Amino acid sequence: MLAATQTLLHPIKSGAIDVSGRRVAFLNASMHSDMSVFANADLTLQQYFKPYADELVNASLAVSTDIPNDNESYDLLCILLPKNMIEARYLMARGARLLRSGGTLICAADNKAGGTRLKKLMMNFGFQDLYDDARNKARVIWGVANNLDKSKIEAAIDEGQECTILDGDFLSQAGVFGWDKIDKGSQILSKYIPADLKGKGADFGCGYGYLSRLVLSNCRKVKQLHCIDADYRAVNLCEKNLVNFDVKKDFIWFDLTKPQDNIRNLDFIIMNPPFHDGKKTDISIGHNFIDQAHKALRRGGRLIMVANNHLAYENILADIFFEHSKLHEAQGFKVFCAVK
Repeated sequence: MLAATQTLLHPIKSGAIDVSGRRVAFLNASMHSDMSVFANADLTLQQYFKPYADELVNASLAVSTDIPNDNESYDLLCILLPKNMIEARYLMARGARLLRSGGTLICAADNKAGGTRLKKLMMNFGFQDLYDDARNKARVIWGVANNLDKSKIEAAIDEGQECTILDGDFLSQAGVFGWDKIDKGSQILSKYIPADLKGKGADFGCGYGYLSRLVLSNCRKVKQLHCIDADYRAVNLCEKNLVNFDVKKDFIWFDLTKPQDNIRNLDFIIMNPPFHDGKKTDISIGHNFIDQAHKALRRGGRLIMVANNHLAYENILADIFFEHSKLHEAQGFKVFCAVK
């Protein structure tokens, strides 16, 4: 993400694109020291992912979770495109809709995350006078919004917005983790969630709500459930997917790798923690999830979690929990229960 951000900002920093006094929106924005190029612009930043949003806020930049709705009013649209093709087309189409006629769209992505397809995507929507640059193992493309293909823009928006999945059982959206399926780890974990869970609990990394709904469907003595995720879209989807359950529910946009002090004395936590930072495996993410789960549980409270076989979480579970056991190991996954 850092390399793609630097690459996206290079045409502005070099003077190829002038932003002074212009109205600019940056979708899927990420912090970089070169963000100073926007000092004289009227800048709107958007980011769904809590860690990236926090980095922007910590740099005293205002950031919104929602894509602006004031269409055809921006001079320049910057987008860091994700790897998911449906999400990428959706963001580009939303950006195209925001631009005034003659405005400029500038997009960037790492080469391995779709940088080589950017020009084709922009040509498909009808952008003209395209320029490109490659550096930092990433690519940036920019062009002018004149006579765009509105039918293709609307089709991409329709494809990328919230939709039903799994035979209509859930709402989801491209870009959310495991957005169009039941994640294999969560599917395995679902078979080992105790039916006797009760009281107050949480789903750490709730996604669109598959495990949360399972708990509320099967564990009738649960009185309150905190559904927490770093993806703002996931939190909103989870809320919609649990609307029919008459228990107290809290939907929280939060980065669970960071300390949290607002949730304590829980009776249980379920989780299928992420383990990637970009393309790289980062076991510290799961370690932080486990540490925060331990702090949030009451004495005697239970953590039920799933992990890939190659992730060595046994040591941290042994170090900070009173006891833990492996409930299952097969198909590349292992399921643990730990008691505080």
